[in-house]
This record gives sequence, C-alpha cells and structure tokens, in this order.
Amino acid sequence: MKIAILTLPLHTNYGGILQAYALQTILERMGHEVEHLQPEVTYPPLHPAWQMPLVWGKRLIRKYLGGDGKLPIFEHPHRWVRKNTDKFIAENIRCRYLKPEDWGETLADEYDAFVVGSDQVWRPYMSGRIERYLTAFLEKCDIQRIAFSASFGVDYDEYSDEERAMARSLMPMFNAVSVREESGIKLCREIFGIDAVCTLDPTMLLTSEDYDKLSDKAPLSSGKLMTYILDESQRTDEIIDNVAKERGLTPFRVNSKVEQGDNEPKLSNRQQPPVENWLRGFRDAEYVITDSFHACVFSIIYNKPFLCIGNGFRGMARFNSLLGQFGLMDRLVSIDSNHIPSSDIDWTKVNAVLEDKRRESLGFLRQALGN
Repeated sequence: MKIAILTLPLHTNYGGILQAYALQTILERMGHEVEHLQPEVTYPPLHPAWQMPLVWGKRLIRKYLGGDGKLPIFEHPHRWVRKNTDKFIAENIRCRYLKPEDWGETLADEYDAFVVGSDQVWRPYMSGRIERYLTAFLEKCDIQRIAFSASFGVDYDEYSDEERAMARSLMPMFNAVSVREESGIKLCREIFGIDAVCTLDPTMLLTSEDYDKLSDKAPLSSGKLMTYILDESQRTDEIIDNVAKERGLTPFRVNSKVEQGDNEPKLSNRQQPPVENWLRGFRDAEYVITDSFHACVFSIIYNKPFLCIGNGFRGMARFNSLLGQFGLMDRLVSIDSNHIPSSDIDWTKVNAVLEDKRRESLGFLRQALGN
C-alpha cells in the first residue's frame, strides 16, 4: 500500500522530526511505501537586494574582527539555523514537497491511504493550516483516511466557530481515529461527534536500540546532566543549577541558544545541533531536565530519571496524559516549585506499561490499514 503521511512542517524540532521518522519506519516495516507530504520550503529575502552588500559587510566584520567565527556570511540565516536538522531529514525521511496549488484532490489518485499524525496536527494554533490536517483537499474523494496519535495539544476546545464547523464535517470522513492524549478522546466525542482511542506517540513504537543506530557516530556528550529547555529563563537556569549541585552532575545542553527576555543570542549560536547529538544526549545522560514533551518521551524510552518543568504555554494536557499513563506524575513540577523528585523510578513497571501500549498502538495501525 502507498501511504501519504501528513504531519506538521519538519523544521528544527527534534520531537517533530523523530515522530515522523518513527511512523515512517513502522509503516515500512509493515510493508508499505511511505511519503511525507510537506509544504514547500522557501527562504524569502530578509532584506532588499540593494542592502545585501551592506549586510554581508557587517557579517564579515563581526566574523573576523568581532570574534563571531561561526557566523555565516552569505547563507540565508534560516537555512543556516536548519542546516543540521535538514541534513537528517534529507537522509532519513522520505518527503515530497508541495507548492500551495499542489494540495488538491488529484493526490488521491497517487496514494492508497492518507495518515494524519502525529504531533499537534489538530491544534489550530500550532498547525496553521488546520484544514490540511483535516484533509479538506480530499473532501470529495473516496480514499482511506486515518488519524494516528493526532494531538489537540490542550484539553479544551481551541477551535473558532468556523474551524469547529469544518472539523465536524470532515472528521467523520476518517476511517479510524486515534489521538495521543486521553483528553483528546473526550474532545472528539463531545465537540466533534466521533469516536477515538488513545495511542502512543510514534517515537515510542521504536526502541532505544533503534535510536542507538542513529546516534552511534555522534560524539560523546560533555556531561551527565542533559538539559533541553524550550522556554529558557532565569528560573529554569536556577532549577538546573540546583539539580546539578544536588546530584553532583555536569550539565550539558543539546539545543541552540534561544531568546531570554530581551537578550537575543548571536546568529552563530542559534544553529540547531544534529538530531543524532540530541539522541546521544539521552544515551549518555544520568539525569534529564526538560520542559519538552518529546524529551520526556525519550527519557522514558532510555530509562533515564528526569524532571519535567510544566510548560503551560505549549499545552499541559500532553504532559498530564503521558506521565499519567506511565505513573510518573511525580516527575512533573511547576516553574515556581523547589521540589526535585528524589524517588527512584520503577523502570520494570514503566517498561511493562510501554510494551502493552506499544502492542495496542501497533494493533490499531495494523487493523486500520488492513494488515
């Protein structure tokens, strides 16, 4: 069967990239031919053409006289930031890039089924083009549609009246629906009038051994306390310092510098490290501190003790569902809390739950696809 996957645009987000890789891998192991349908990547100019010689000149000065040795001179900044993650995507994920006019019903002639997911594809705020992830472009087509571990991101209805009406019209056209969070089952039933089941994020369908094959050639991490913070602040720095002192571990980060308040890092510090390095971080770490859903996921996959700083802006329902399923709610702390989880994690129990849920999730996919 030839399958098209619809997920959020693959840019620099490690979790988004790896869930796409994992779903592709699982479907290929089931014997299917898979492509990710992605919007065409463009890099619009940031300055008028006549200003570019001046921009390049300033960069040359900063690079050679200002001590900013890694600064790209002629490369588009966005392309520079994405260089490592784009390389991983090109080498490991089969993508077909479509222009806006290419998203039409003629695509139904090229595929046997469309799988929507995972990630926050059903959260309008995150998806940007919610109609695409509801397969509005296939509305008049008789084609198999499956939602796999689709996420609303939150446990309440964020849809506008227009978006809600569209979703109520299009969601019943899906042949099978699974959502990533338990709260998504209730949203599907009460808001959109469809039945759904809860399945794992695709990354959890693969094992640490699968990911080790990707990170084998990555350099050893520079410490034993991995930190992966999406929304950095003085308070998250304090939490990291406290854990490092308490556990006697050296912190290391595997993500680019981001803004803290009004302090914008140098462009040369904003290039996202390779995906393989991020995976290697979990492999080498003795402890993980994060505010990221997928960093929690990989801490579980790698059986690493972790502290999760609740990130309400990005959607707490995701953390509550994930950690609740595995009996790990004690790992979740608020940004203002001084509590550091000290109890040992019963990984035998966690791994047993993971195996059960992995079996259920794979069973859903096989049944939905007729395997």
